[in-house]
This record gives sequence, structure tokens and C-alpha cells, in this order.
Amino acid sequence: MSSNYPRQTAYKEYVFSNLPQMVASGAGLYNLSELASLVGLKPTNNFRRRVRQLVDDGRLTATPVFTPRGGIEARYSTRFIEPIVERPF
Repeated sequence: MSSNYPRQTAYKEYVFSNLPQMVASGAGLYNLSELASLVGLKPTNNFRRRVRQLVDDGRLTATPVFTPRGGIEARYSTRFIEPIVERPF
């Protein structure tokens, strides 16, 4: 997706340079509004697009999680969750 929007804007540079660092310095998984508050922005469509680009580039990881109300939402982190693999003894 990042190749579809090749222009470098100040907004894109700000999000790409600050957001992965802020997520890496914290602990846990963040939703979009929490990500936006980490870098002092609002969760607009432009911000969501930039987060999706970071996920496509591999700088953030999107993980589906269940919410307390019974829904499913995407949470973002920089840590990769390893799949459970059975190992022979």
C-alpha cells in the first residue's frame, strides 16, 4: 500500500518516524485511538492509512483481539507473536 501513495508529506514523515518508536518504548497492544494519542494526533482516516502502511511495511504488527463487549478489533504492537509449535522430545 505504501507504493500506492509515494508522496512524502510532513504528516507521513512524522507518523513514520515517531509512531514505531513510541510503540516500542511502551508495553502491550494499542488500538488506533491509543496510537494516535501516543504521538499527539487524532485518529483520522489519514492516520489510519499511515498505520496500515506501517503494518504493510512490517514496522508494526496487527493482532486481532476480543474486546470486553464481545467484539473483535485490531491491536497494534512491534512485537511478533510466535506461533505455538509442537516439538518432539
